[in-house]
Amino acid sequence: MTRGGLGAIAAGLLSGACFVHDGVGSARAAEPTPPGGSLQVLITTSELVVGRNRLGFGLAKDGRLVADASVVVRVYDIREPQARLADEKPAPYYPLEVVERGQRIHIHPDGTRHVHDSATDVLGVYAAQVTFSRPGPWGLEVLTRGAGGAIESARLQVEVLEASHAPLPGRPAPRSRNPVASEVKDLRTIDSSEPPDPRLHQTRIADAIAQGRPQVIVFATPKHCVSRVCGPVVDVVRTLIPTYGDRVAFIHQEIWSSPAQTFTPTVQEWNLRSEPWIFLVDGRGVIRARFEGLTTRRELEAALTEMLRPQ
Repeated sequence: MTRGGLGAIAAGLLSGACFVHDGVGSARAAEPTPPGGSLQVLITTSELVVGRNRLGFGLAKDGRLVADASVVVRVYDIREPQARLADEKPAPYYPLEVVERGQRIHIHPDGTRHVHDSATDVLGVYAAQVTFSRPGPWGLEVLTRGAGGAIESARLQVEVLEASHAPLPGRPAPRSRNPVASEVKDLRTIDSSEPPDPRLHQTRIADAIAQGRPQVIVFATPKHCVSRVCGPVVDVVRTLIPTYGDRVAFIHQEIWSSPAQTFTPTVQEWNLRSEPWIFLVDGRGVIRARFEGLTTRRELEAALTEMLRPQ
């Protein structure tokens, strides 16, 4: 798969089919709403499976991303002509901690902060915990309430898998022997960050599991990220190191082998089809949480605190 192919994966979740809400618990099939100035949903989660999922997404209107709206996600079973409301969840907005006044903040290994020259409109992400009871097509309705109280909605169809490609929470983490700083002459060969961060390349996943050490593993390619909303997840992970680095191994794994555009062996072992991903692995080598796409420190720290809590 090429780098450009990854950018199409999230779009592959979406279908042109839409539905119109007729009342509580039902909806009828309809034609898609013309994009024009209508609300658009930018899903950052490419893999939805039977069971509970973190559905991450951005919202856009008139070509601009919409931040900090009040949002609800409705899930519809659309197997019948009269679609049935199956789930409804709030989708809080999580501001991205490494953006200030519309500019990305890059945190260097020594803790210094560098402001990027180029501005960004990716300021955060909406995330809802939604549940699907079966594989196949489902309808989603995203409703927003703006500052003036006006309600807008966007409708789309997603495809839900019977089983996950990427490892799920509760499963053993692959015992990967990812490359580390001590075995390369130039850290840039295994880290496309600018500058590379040696703190994220000290430990092999297999060794941390053998040592009983919890891990935060981020799969990302900072230099070649192809999605508008994939975000600076490596920078987000870096913000956790000063607080948790003495108890947790922080590991960054690039997606691509250089110079060939093929997945690295570790990415293949984890069977990842998109980027970025973050996995939390406990001291027993069991995956405790996973995040795909743009993820914030607030979300990660909540899961990390839960994982480190004494049993």
